[in-house]
Order: sequence, then structure tokens, then C-alpha cells
Amino acid sequence: MKKEKWLLLGILLYLLVNIAGLFVPIVINAAKYAQIGREMLDNGNWINLTIGEEAYDQKPPLLFWIAALVFQVSGISIISYKATILIISLAGVYGTFKLASLLYDKRTGLLAAFMWGTCLGYVHFHNDIHTDTLLVVPVVLAIWQYAAYFKENNNYQFYLGTIFTGLGMLTKGPVAIVIIGAAVGLHLLLTCNFKAIFNYRWLIAVPIVLILILPALWGLYNQFGMEGIKFYFWTNNFGRISGSYAGHNTDLFFYLHTTLYMIAPWAAFGLVGTFLQIREKVQKRRHFTGEDEFYTLGAILVFLLINSLAKAKNPHYELVILPLISILAAHWAYMIFEKTNFAKLRKILGLIHLFTGSFLMVFAGIFLIIVFPEKRIWIWLIIILLAGAFFYVLTWKNSLNKQLTYLVLAISVFLFTLNTTILPALSKYQSSFEACSIFNEKAKPGEKLHIFTQESRYWEIFLYSKNYGRYMITSEDFKQINPPANDWLFTGREGIKQLTEMKVPVDTMGVFRHNSMTRLPLKFLNPKTRESKLKVRYLLKLRKN
Repeated sequence: MKKEKWLLLGILLYLLVNIAGLFVPIVINAAKYAQIGREMLDNGNWINLTIGEEAYDQKPPLLFWIAALVFQVSGISIISYKATILIISLAGVYGTFKLASLLYDKRTGLLAAFMWGTCLGYVHFHNDIHTDTLLVVPVVLAIWQYAAYFKENNNYQFYLGTIFTGLGMLTKGPVAIVIIGAAVGLHLLLTCNFKAIFNYRWLIAVPIVLILILPALWGLYNQFGMEGIKFYFWTNNFGRISGSYAGHNTDLFFYLHTTLYMIAPWAAFGLVGTFLQIREKVQKRRHFTGEDEFYTLGAILVFLLINSLAKAKNPHYELVILPLISILAAHWAYMIFEKTNFAKLRKILGLIHLFTGSFLMVFAGIFLIIVFPEKRIWIWLIIILLAGAFFYVLTWKNSLNKQLTYLVLAISVFLFTLNTTILPALSKYQSSFEACSIFNEKAKPGEKLHIFTQESRYWEIFLYSKNYGRYMITSEDFKQINPPANDWLFTGREGIKQLTEMKVPVDTMGVFRHNSMTRLPLKFLNPKTRESKLKVRYLLKLRKN
């Protein structure tokens, strides 16, 4: 392939993989966030958030507003919702391109955007949509606009950066300003740009951000008083770091090994690029020039420091820095393949990438042939076409173009398999979908579907049902809410036990063999032992005494 022809291939495969992913159902927290948008639309209250008709304080409302607007236009369409988030995320891909182009050059921008848009983390979390999926967009746009302002000195860029900062805080709270502040603040500090640090415009930025996040604060105060405001600014952030609110993970290297798959297949470029960037800055010993940038390292290192020490850890937390890792990966990929002193490293990366590409191809094949045997001809035709292209590219002379091309083909084979075979197959064991289907078909107008006991808390029960009810954790909750006869319950063995103890009369409408899509033990993946890992869930209908 000629120079940068991989970009066109990347765009085509981006469309193939992500369009296939639109038809994958959403579960657990992703379903919860969409459901909050649905309830917002149902109750007409866009400030006071609820889930299962209970007040909700965990996240600010921007993602939920988007869900509500989509549902208002298209009905409760998860495909439309996912497509909308995917389109919005293109602004983040564009922001990655512009930021990398500003800090380095256009070709680095193109490669950085290519790596970000085709990595596993990007595609997976546009199936499993979290607030972090959306957070990436205003964060990278804010850093770009601030960087542009301090380089080009156009006032509108500063205020755009401030608006994007406010939108980031309206998406996931103060974490946005921490990442943006680390990127911009460390760059200004290490380049000794004290004039910019003490720019009076920062005093104007504060009220702009406060105005933008006012709806979130208003809703929290309405429902929770000052505790809600404290939760937004302190508990939900520092409580997760300390573990006093949530989390117990003490693995200091969690985000190191998480990076290996979140930014796959570009992990080697990302880790090596970040290391070489740190080494370069250390070797200069503060003899920096106007060409040095710390926007990327500033955000990456502060994130890794804070979140590695934090007790609450999740892969999706890392999404916000993946575009910045992609920028360093792209910059150093060109350096490594164009400078003679990196000859040995080129060979090592070539071997790592050959292993990575081959592993992704074999891994996809295992799922297609053994774990969930694929019988659809059109799936196999696409897989064979992509696999054939992969093996053809391996015959090329070693170059950056070769490695970029066969790696994007390999990750596309895996992600296409994930979206068309693996996730649809797993969804058949997510019994909440079948339960909703039965309820939607048989329930009469006015009857609601409730969730009973924590073991059955799958928020898609509410999202995919035509008339959602309440989430009741304990028997005390059940007695307090006292759902009427003819309402329905989704529950497990513990729920059956508690209903029996309370002598609640029910009719069994469905019994399901269940495994959560988010929990994949090896015995479940093995078809011969799968049955031993399946749990039981029940769909019940309350009847009169």
C-alpha cells in the first residue's frame, strides 16, 4: 500500500465493525443510563434524575439528556441511541486529529485518530455505553482548544475550551477538569509559561463552567440537599479514590495491563511511545524548547497516578486518556520507523505485532468454530475476505504501513466476530431479554415488571420492557412498595426464597437458564461444561390471595 492508504482501509473497517455493533443489545450499567433517559422523557423532569422511579445521584445528566432526546425523536430505539453516541464520538476522533496535528504534524494527527477510532476500547464501549464513552469527546476537544489558544492566541479558542470543560463536568463531574487541568497545567508549568498560568481569563472561566453544570447541581440539591452537592464535588470522586464510597481494588498495575487490551492492537506502540516520551523529557533536564509539549504526558501520568492508587478501578475509566496515548503512539511510530537508531526496536515491535495480529485472528477463530459455532455464510465470507487480506499483507516488506495494515485487519476480524457472533450468542443467556419478551407479549395494560433482589438487578429489564416498575432489594422493600396483584417480577433463587417466606402468591411465567454477559468463566465458554455454570432466573406474576 502507498503512504497513508491504510487510512481508507481503517475508515471502511471502522464502519463495518461499528455498524455491526449497533444491533448488539446493551446491559447492566449501559442499560441503566439509557433507562434514566427514558424515565426523564416519561416523567417530563429533565433535572431531577430517577432510575426505577427512585432518585439518582451517581452521574450528571448530559448522557441522559442525549438518550431522552433520541427516544423523543425515534421512540425507545437502542439502535438510534447507539448510533447517536457513535456520531457524537466522531467529534472526539476529529479532536484527536486536530490536537495531534497541532502538537506534531498532520500525518501524526491522521495516525492518532486512526489508532483511537479502531482500538478495542473505542469499539467495545460504543456497545457498552458509559458516561466515559461520552466524556472523551469534550475532554479531548477542550485540551485541543486550550492548546490552540496558547499557540495561536485566538480568544474564542480559550472560551471554547472552557465550554468543553463545562460539558465534560456535565458528563461525569470533576474528573473532567482534573484531566484537562493536568494536561494544560503541567504543560504551562513545565514550559514556564507563567503569563498563561496567571491569565485573567481563568477567572472568567470559573463562572462559565459553574453555569454549565448548574442543571446537575440543581437536580442534586432538589433531591438530596447539600449532601447531593457534596457527593458531586467530593464523595463520588475522592470516595472512590480512598475506597470509603466504592471500590476495593489494590492492584497498582491495573491500568498497565488494562491498557494492553483497551488500546489493542496498538498497545505496543502506545506503551513504547509513552516510555520514549518520558525518557526524552527526562534527558532534556528542563532544557525545553517551544517544540516540547506536555499536554499528553500531563494527563496520562496524572491519570495513572491517581487512578492506580484509587480503590475503585474499571477499564472504562481509562477511555478518557486513550486518545492522548494514541497521539504518543502515532508520533513515536513514525520516529521509530524513520530514524536509523531504532533499527533493533523496529524488529522487536514487528515480532510483537505479528504475535498480536496472529493472536487476534486465532482468538476470533476459536470463538467462531468452537465456543459459539457460526453457521451464517455471509459472516464467514466477510471473515475469510479479511483473513485473506491479513495473510496477503504479511508478505509485504517490513514497514510501518505493513504493520498498521495487518493489525487493523486483525482487530477488525476480532471485533466483527465480537459484534456479530460472540455478543449475540452471549445475549441468549442473558435471561432478562427473554423475560422482557414474554412480559411485553403477555402483560396487560397497566401491569408493571419489577426487579426483586440484588442478584437479579439487570437494568435492561426496565429498558426493554414496555412498562417498567421498581427495583426492590429486600423483603422489606417489597412490603413497603407493595406491588399490586397482576404485576410481574424478575428474580432469582433468593427472591423465590423471600417470596415464599412472605407467603406471596405468584404464578411462574418463565424459568430461564442464565449467565450474565459481563461474567465469562472458562467453564461457561467451554460448550461441554457450559451447563454447569448456568444459574436460574424466574419471571413471576403476582396473584391475589
